[in-house]
Amino acid sequence: MKINGFKINGFGKLKDKQIDLKDGINIIYGENESGKSSILKFISSMFYGASKNKNGKDISDFDRYKPWTSEEFSGKIDYTLDNGENFEIYREFKKKNPVIYNTQKEDISKTFTIDKTKGIDFFTEQTGIDEETFYSTMVTEQEGIKLSKSSQNSIIQKISNLVSTGNDNISYKKSLDKINKSQNEEVGTERTSQRPINLIQNKINKLMEKKEELELYKDSIYDNSAQKENLKEEQKEEENKKEFLKELKTKMEETRIKNAEINFNKNLEKEYNDKIEELNKKISNDKLCENNEKINLKNYYIAVAICVIAFIVLMIINSLKIVNVIALVPIIFIIYKMFKDKQKAKLNIVDSEANTYKIINEIDILKQNKENQKSVAKEKQERLTQELEEQRKELINRYMNYINIGYIEEFLGKNYEDILKEIDIKENRINTIKFKLQTMESTSKDINTKLDNLSEIEEQLQDAETEKDELLSLNNSYNIAKECLERAYNQVKENISPKFTRNLCDIISKISNNRYSNVILNDNEGLNVELKNGSYVSASRLSVGTIDQMYLSLRLSALEEISKETMPIILDEAFAYFDDERLSSILKYIETNFEDNQIIIFTCSNREIKALENLKIEYNLINLEK
Repeated sequence: MKINGFKINGFGKLKDKQIDLKDGINIIYGENESGKSSILKFISSMFYGASKNKNGKDISDFDRYKPWTSEEFSGKIDYTLDNGENFEIYREFKKKNPVIYNTQKEDISKTFTIDKTKGIDFFTEQTGIDEETFYSTMVTEQEGIKLSKSSQNSIIQKISNLVSTGNDNISYKKSLDKINKSQNEEVGTERTSQRPINLIQNKINKLMEKKEELELYKDSIYDNSAQKENLKEEQKEEENKKEFLKELKTKMEETRIKNAEINFNKNLEKEYNDKIEELNKKISNDKLCENNEKINLKNYYIAVAICVIAFIVLMIINSLKIVNVIALVPIIFIIYKMFKDKQKAKLNIVDSEANTYKIINEIDILKQNKENQKSVAKEKQERLTQELEEQRKELINRYMNYINIGYIEEFLGKNYEDILKEIDIKENRINTIKFKLQTMESTSKDINTKLDNLSEIEEQLQDAETEKDELLSLNNSYNIAKECLERAYNQVKENISPKFTRNLCDIISKISNNRYSNVILNDNEGLNVELKNGSYVSASRLSVGTIDQMYLSLRLSALEEISKETMPIILDEAFAYFDDERLSSILKYIETNFEDNQIIIFTCSNREIKALENLKIEYNLINLEK
């Protein structure tokens, strides 16, 4: 991986700063307080974000590097992976996630895994290096490898750790000792007496003795409890039956109301039918009267005809005598009277016909109303029949799991009064059961008082057993940790340690001009160096400068093991305590052994520049003073 360059819009006291980097060695030069450390922090913050957590510091990185004079708190970094893929990262540090662009400048941020706490952890996903590893391997900060005589043994231990475990901060022996110590303090063993596992076992033994004493009272309460359970089951069953009966009673009352509505419609139908019959009789009577009037009208025409014939006969017999005139007067009166009766009869007939027509219309309306009421009554009856069947099925389905099906079907066929009687029977039985339960509760009160203490003992015993299980689980975890540590240690010794040992041998041979060519690490004696005559001496007898170089070189060589990428090496004032000879030696070693790695050196002096020029090693200079 190569960092091509970065632009700082605002970070700490840096503003509008563009820095371009090249392959090989890059020197970032600047006086103290010129922003070198801020640039280093900017690079890591672009990859991992600026944390708002203090993590034991007085101020968080976010607050420390937040610009004082600018609202812009952002930047961009450009880098290329070993496979040639190029990425640009733009990050506003006030936001949790950056924007990630690929070679085609497409936003591919969503293609990476998003962690709820860290956000898009894209750099770890690409390189396998988290922030902690970034600072422990890729970066050597100012005074990061300073080594005084008093700390010589400490750095030798770090070299031993690196060779034996792959990490300079991890010692297998110390780690194992710490695990054993913690295991002994937090758990204990069979041979200890005042450790947690021993104390809890003693407590369990005492609680078991008390429990056995109190359990003698349990048998007497078991029989009582069994009877109570049976009564409670019976009570529950009786209450279910009572609930079923009450619901059935309610359904029956609702059915009564609906039957009353149906009967009301049937009564209306009967009333309409009676009125129709009454009106039909009236029509019959009116027809009879009309016929009589018609008969009278017919008789009127016959009488007039007789009178006319009689008058004509008289006229012929008496030849228009006065007697004929006198006889004509009553005939005319009769005719007049009959005429009047005829007119009255006609009017009566007309009135009778109109009244008959009106009654017929009324009968039609009554018939329609009668049919409507009949239809309504029939519809309600059918609906009620369907509802009753559905209610029956619903009651069976609801209570069949709680009440015997035979009981349900029996009372579905009972009448309302039988249901009321059965409800009274169930209420009396339930009250009887409750009374028995109260009596038994009073009887067992004394025993329960004694068993209360047993319950407390059992709870304490359960808690103690749980605590013991937790201790055993913790002990098992310690054993697993030791097994894993041993397996990891053996795997490292088989796979990683030989490589680190070879590197260490190569390093010490080069930096000592072949005075030392072999390094041996064993668990008992630590790190030893082979002299030319074949004897071995402790590495602690080497010069401080030699050990210093060994540690830095070996630490850099560990980069090959931590990532699939050829990561940049960042050195921040790393050579401040090297003399000129050792500085030239380590720069030559880095240039030779890490030619595929990009090297970024932060420095406030020109010693590195002079050394590189003397060695004729090309470098890229970034002068922060310009």
